[in-house]
Amino acid sequence: MAIDYRQRRKTLRESFAGRDILILSATNVPRNYAANVYPFHQDATFRYYTGLNIPDAAIILSADGRETLFVTKPDADDYIWTGAVDSPDVLAARSGIENVGDYETIERSFDARMAWFTPYDAHLRERLARWLGVSAQAVRDHDEPELCRAIANQRLVKSAEEIAEMESAIALTKEMLAMAQTEMVAGRLESDVLAALLRPAIAAERAQSFEPIVTTHGETLHSTSYRNVLKSQDILLVDCGAESELGYCADITRTFSIGAWDSAKREIYDVVLKMQLAGIAKAGEKGASQYDVHMAACRVLTENLQALGLMKGDVEESLRAGAHALFMPHGIGHALGLDAHDMENFGDVVGYENGARRSTQFGLNALRFARQLKPGYVVTVEPGCYFIPALIEKWRSEHHLEQFICYEKVAKYNDMRGIRIEDDVVITDDGCRVLGPGIEK
Repeated sequence: MAIDYRQRRKTLRESFAGRDILILSATNVPRNYAANVYPFHQDATFRYYTGLNIPDAAIILSADGRETLFVTKPDADDYIWTGAVDSPDVLAARSGIENVGDYETIERSFDARMAWFTPYDAHLRERLARWLGVSAQAVRDHDEPELCRAIANQRLVKSAEEIAEMESAIALTKEMLAMAQTEMVAGRLESDVLAALLRPAIAAERAQSFEPIVTTHGETLHSTSYRNVLKSQDILLVDCGAESELGYCADITRTFSIGAWDSAKREIYDVVLKMQLAGIAKAGEKGASQYDVHMAACRVLTENLQALGLMKGDVEESLRAGAHALFMPHGIGHALGLDAHDMENFGDVVGYENGARRSTQFGLNALRFARQLKPGYVVTVEPGCYFIPALIEKWRSEHHLEQFICYEKVAKYNDMRGIRIEDDVVITDDGCRVLGPGIEK
């Protein structure tokens, strides 16, 4: 099944009629000098509307229906250093665009009345600033939030082709996790597990959706250190995801025990698993929002930690106060697509309905996506339970929400660290479905 990029662009023009639209590709970002660049990663919106994975390009979608692709013409250095590259005409034909221009001359076609979204890439912001005759900081003042909203509403609903791409990425991620488990032995390093994890993706020439997390310190949510030695009864958190051939992302988390489970750690693991199952069940309810999914998981967390003697008090009052955020200070998940955190460069336009505002309450303020879930949406359901010594001590010293938290008992769990479980879920007409082949948890 081929993706119809022409139809995608037509849909965008129709939902944003009367204005020319400019969409820029990503650019190569130097590590330390111009020719030594980081691995290229395309701007997901440009790729969504063109299917092209090339730097320094742009499209202009004119209100009258005319489309122009601007690409950088290859020169002798390209042939020497990167090999044969496709001609501008070939690239245009691949994306179904009839008109081709030289990217070096795009400024002549640029009009300040066009609609665009501010790039996250500082190099591109500087380029737009030069075209506009303003400072780079002032570029966002010329942004078009309604364009971001139109793109978000379109890209949030995934087609069958996109779902197939994500399931391909998840299938490869399953292989990665299986290979990683061969190194989950006391005495190995986290980096040994990481090397095994990456082997299937490297063999398939697939990129990672994000830098993998492989850590025995799961209480550090985005740890990218791999130096710790695995010890018996450690818990090892692995958060990873391959990209599909067309750049669609997987985002899967599993938490493993090194050897037999310690009984207390297994109790907390079972709590997190119950949280995730409750969240997935809520996602399948008609009319549910991702906020509802989040709160369903938090309710299970609160009830179960009370049963273990770590929390106390009225469950609903505790939830309203946000006491559970000591143990889960992040949101339940996010949108998934051509980026792991799909379209978050647009800000809360994506995660929140028009006019809705993100909560300022600790923990809930990290809920990236709270919208009502609609058929075609793909979201992650990723609850966790963490024991973060510095955060626990801070709350305890401030007597914060002590009517709901049994600090004396919590202090005995400091070596528990962190447990998280994550799957990717598509909303369907009659509920929801966990994507990909089953991955044991």
